[in-house]
Amino acid sequence: MFEQLETVLIKPENQATADELAALDALSVRERASKGYAFQGDHDDEMTADRFKARQLQHHHPWPEYKPGYNVLDQFGPDSRRQILCDLFRISQDDAKKLAIEPPFYVDYGYNVKFKGLFYANVNCVFLDGADITFGDRVVLAPGVHVYCTTHSTDVEERRGWYDRAYPVTIGDDVWIGGGAEILPGTVIGNGCTVAAGSVVKGVFPDNCVIGGVPARILKRLEPPQGVIDPKDKRLMRPVVKTEQTKA
Repeated sequence: MFEQLETVLIKPENQATADELAALDALSVRERASKGYAFQGDHDDEMTADRFKARQLQHHHPWPEYKPGYNVLDQFGPDSRRQILCDLFRISQDDAKKLAIEPPFYVDYGYNVKFKGLFYANVNCVFLDGADITFGDRVVLAPGVHVYCTTHSTDVEERRGWYDRAYPVTIGDDVWIGGGAEILPGTVIGNGCTVAAGSVVKGVFPDNCVIGGVPARILKRLEPPQGVIDPKDKRLMRPVVKTEQTKA
């Protein structure tokens, strides 16, 4: 399907030493990926088998019948259904009961996705977990949020060799990510942040801010939360989204 290309001769400044090559050869492909080194995931039996297993699991994520009295997390049971998430993310049933993930969703491997607590993802979210994706407690994702660890080098010769790269992504506690946002490799989002819909996010962002744009930047600083809002608080009666009357 693709034209075969000759290997480019190594420039002297890029020549690895014998010790460096030995250290690299001692690493599995998965270990190379976790360290940010170039790796060939499609050429490794173990990683390819892991991706196949993840695809089998995530496409057998049936929706249960409704029963009166369900609470939010009950909707994502029963335990037989949660076992799919246990197998995919390699977590316990107790941890799976903290997850509310609307199908369909997509991962590369699953086991590189880490959850620190309660988590909700709306439909069509994508987690390319060639490296670790860490979600904090009470993280909420709108539809179509994409989190990318896996990427490719701008070095064309490296891409011609079918090498990938992967860098971890960390998302803090109490983060809300709007629909269609893309979180790029190596990004760190602090606690209490809101990411605007459609943003393309790369970099390190502090706690308690609103992030938005392409590329994303800090739009607003927020006060740290004091606790759960009181049901009698007037803020609950104020519309967050202001609308204007359409002119005829």
